[in-house]
Amino acid sequence: MSSIRRIPVMAALIAAFAFGPVVARAEHSEANFPGIGVVSIKTVKAVGAVPAIVITNAHGTVLLNATVGGSQSDYFTIQQNTDGTMNPTVHYAVLPGPDPTSVAVLAVAAATGGSDCAYEGIIFGSERGKLSLWTPRNIDTLAEGGIYVGDLGGRRGYGLAVWTFIWGNEPHVAPHRYAVTLYKLNRKKMVFIKTAVLTSRGKYADDMAALRELKLTFPNLTRSIPKLAC
Repeated sequence: MSSIRRIPVMAALIAAFAFGPVVARAEHSEANFPGIGVVSIKTVKAVGAVPAIVITNAHGTVLLNATVGGSQSDYFTIQQNTDGTMNPTVHYAVLPGPDPTSVAVLAVAAATGGSDCAYEGIIFGSERGKLSLWTPRNIDTLAEGGIYVGDLGGRRGYGLAVWTFIWGNEPHVAPHRYAVTLYKLNRKKMVFIKTAVLTSRGKYADDMAALRELKLTFPNLTRSIPKLAC
């Protein structure tokens, strides 16, 4: 859910990591959105609240204020650990849009548990000077799974892929089958629409091996974002 309101822009540390065309940031950065101009992207992490991300323009006006991890709000309510770190946390990556007039941002909240990490994310972006959420609801996966935004290959066009393991009778740490959900970006409504669910026949200890079986060649973007992976 997003809302529009004015808030002050706080300074934060910047951590960068280049992953092909992806520019990943841990906390705060600026990006040029065609038709809008340079905007400030900042994550918000407050104890007792759900992680959020805020976009402001050069004048400090809030263009987008969206929660990340809201579908499991109890699990994704931020707590402070004894060492001062926050759990869950939220980070993001700035990505190419479907054409030169657009930019996409993938924001992911990561909640660390006893034996795994849960991820929930949103995608928003600009298209011909308009900023909006492209995911009608939070997308979710686990540390063993992944998320990709971009050209899906196989003539599928620009879209979103979310994958996770299928837990059968095997132990948690054993090889699993994987399910990959594919979405295509509806350019008229600027939302991702689910188009297919692909399931691996084999069981794998590594998600990339499952993607190779399914002839999917895109990377896992959750592993390109600083401080996100558990």
